[in-house]
Amino acid sequence: MRHTQKADKVFFVEDVLSLKDFEAVADEFNPLHNHWSFTKSEQKGQAPAFGHLAESRGGLSLGECQKFIEIGVKLTLATQKILGRRARLVRINTNIQFPGQESNFHVDSSPEMRWWTFVLFANMGWDAEWGGEIIINTKGRDYLGLPFLPNCGVLFDGSLPHKGSAPNCLCMTHRQSVAFSFEFEAPEGAALEI
Repeated sequence: MRHTQKADKVFFVEDVLSLKDFEAVADEFNPLHNHWSFTKSEQKGQAPAFGHLAESRGGLSLGECQKFIEIGVKLTLATQKILGRRARLVRINTNIQFPGQESNFHVDSSPEMRWWTFVLFANMGWDAEWGGEIIINTKGRDYLGLPFLPNCGVLFDGSLPHKGSAPNCLCMTHRQSVAFSFEFEAPEGAALEI
């Protein structure tokens, strides 16, 4: 796992999981194993709607998928190492988008909540020409777009407005990701004691 800071409070992470773990995460999106629902909206039920795994969307919860919880525990440790602060996994959320199913800018938390989000790009294969990038409003009118690449992810302050872009018209499949949210127990700048 390698990480690069792309902006204040934004890190791009490569080679997030072992091949075995990454294949297991991707397999959870197989509709033969878990039901897909296309009722997800960042605007409280208003359009546009896009998809998620029905069993994993429990509001502010970890959901029911044991594999995602196991991966979340591993990413908790990685997040703590990157940020140097103790974290607690508080939510797991999935996302499925086909071409044209755009999401809206949203935040995962208020600044007072001290949440960070790790979005794992969960497609086994992907061509960067298909789009699907994550866009983060880093400050004022500054926006950062990061490519959707298999087994990569983005760790960022959950209070930053962001959105996952839908695949473009060149893509013949869907974009899938898992968002892990972490709450920090110590204020920013406090020493980590593990």
